[in-house]
Amino acid sequence: MKVKVQYWNPKNETIVTKNGFRYLDTTSVITSNEIWKGRKEEIFKRFYKQNNQLTYCNGSFYKFENKTLHNDFIKEYNN
Repeated sequence: MKVKVQYWNPKNETIVTKNGFRYLDTTSVITSNEIWKGRKEEIFKRFYKQNNQLTYCNGSFYKFENKTLHNDFIKEYNN
């Protein structure tokens, strides 16, 4: 099985508005696309492990490109 996975990172850019207000833009953007190969169970385990390590560390995360696969993952790991 081949699965397309998107890697998202926060921008972390300083933005200055017309009024001179400064803020840190932490909006997440796709920084790379990866293709993972393996059985569905292996991919789900890898996704779970890597996603949890990133989210709590720096705000980055992985996301399945296929929404059906993402919903399958949620069903599998919420039970």
